Amino acid sequence: MIFVENLEKYNLHYPANVAIICCRYEERTNLMAAAWHTQLSHDPPLYGISVSPKRFTHDLVLVSKEFTVNFLRFDQSRLAAFVGKTSGRDIDKINVFEIDLFDGKNVKAPVLKSAYAAYECKLIDFRKTGDHTFFVGKIVGVHYDPNAFSPFLNIAPTLYLGSDMYVTSDFSTKRLHDERQVKEYLSKWVQGD
Repeated sequence: MIFVENLEKYNLHYPANVAIICCRYEERTNLMAAAWHTQLSHDPPLYGISVSPKRFTHDLVLVSKEFTVNFLRFDQSRLAAFVGKTSGRDIDKINVFEIDLFDGKNVKAPVLKSAYAAYECKLIDFRKTGDHTFFVGKIVGVHYDPNAFSPFLNIAPTLYLGSDMYVTSDFSTKRLHDERQVKEYLSKWVQGD
């Protein structure tokens, strides 16, 4: 392993699950691909997204105070690339890319019809974090395809590898490491075996 003080791009943590962030304010609707997003809390249910102020989505989330986070199957990776490489300031992504949406139940922001899961979020906080803004949303509704979970995700999600490359996971390599295994290992270690 080598050590450096700085990198041009800090993407060594990839791959990351790609989400499509949807937002709407008055008559303007936009979608953006995001790899920088995360769950923050179970109680209350909070989800965070990191968006550059250069993005049209940034302004729409600020004024609408809501958004949806939509998760894609790998066969939809092209959609992630297309909405991620274009700006809603310049084109109507929904019409140009023929994207099917439906209205959220508890937010005005739309939900991607082809998503295997989506969170409806109301903005409760935001912070400038370097060259991005971190938006914190309270999850006020969840849409999901029950066939995609049994009980865990069983479809191939779209993962972003960086530099415009997308991959997915290989579920044939799943491993279960449960609490029982940890306790067994610790009991042997404590006993000196």
